[in-house]
Order: sequence, then structure tokens, then C-alpha cells
Amino acid sequence: MFIDACAIVSVLSNEPEADGYKAAIDRADAPWTSALAAFEAVLVLARPGKLGVGYSIVHELMLLYFAERGIALKQLGDPKEVLRNAVTAAERHGSGRKKLSTFDCFHYAAAKAAGSPMLTLDRLLRETDVPTLP
Repeated sequence: MFIDACAIVSVLSNEPEADGYKAAIDRADAPWTSALAAFEAVLVLARPGKLGVGYSIVHELMLLYFAERGIALKQLGDPKEVLRNAVTAAERHGSGRKKLSTFDCFHYAAAKAAGSPMLTLDRLLRETDVPTLP
């Protein structure tokens, strides 16, 4: 199961949905995320309204959490396939304001290339052809 950035943010900042995401991660056979999703989560979590600490501190906390939960950090798929999947997501669902973000397009692309469901809060990602949880 691919874990997108908003699910990582939810869990590490203890948002109201966090328990549901933690349970889904615990049930997953092989939870994983990409470097891009982790980077997006670092940027968000470092903000004052979230953890409010430096990027390096968030990075280290995130890696500890991944190790504790058995979440792999990997990049799957042929780069051409991932790029094609990201372009397809942008074409089908739009990109930019009130549509899929650039990060979202690549989260979709990674999950699609891996044939993996995606753990996400994002309503727009739930409208794609990649199965989503919870």
C-alpha cells in the first residue's frame, strides 16, 4: 500500500483521522511511500501550524516513524512509466488550483506503476482509478 503525503502528515501531526490511518498502515502487508511523498510531508510538517520544527528534525522523526511501522521508502517503476502516469493524472483530473497538485500527480503515478492501493485523505485522488484507503 502506497502512503501519500497527507496520510503521513495526518499521522505525524496527530490529526483527527490519524487513528484510522495508523490502523490501515498496521494492517497493510507492505506499506511504502516515495521520496517525493516524504519530502512533501516534511515541508508541511515543518510549518508552525503542524510540528513547527526544522526540516531536518521532521526528516529524522519521519524516518524513525517509518522504521517503527515497517514503512519502506522506495521508488518503484520505470521513470518513463511513472512520468506517463503523472501526465495521465493531470490530463484526466487537472492540475493546479483546486485540482490535483504536482505532488498528487506523482503520488498517483507511483501507486499506479506499483499496482498498489493508496492511503490518502485527498478527495481528488479518491476519484482516480487507483484504489484508495481507508
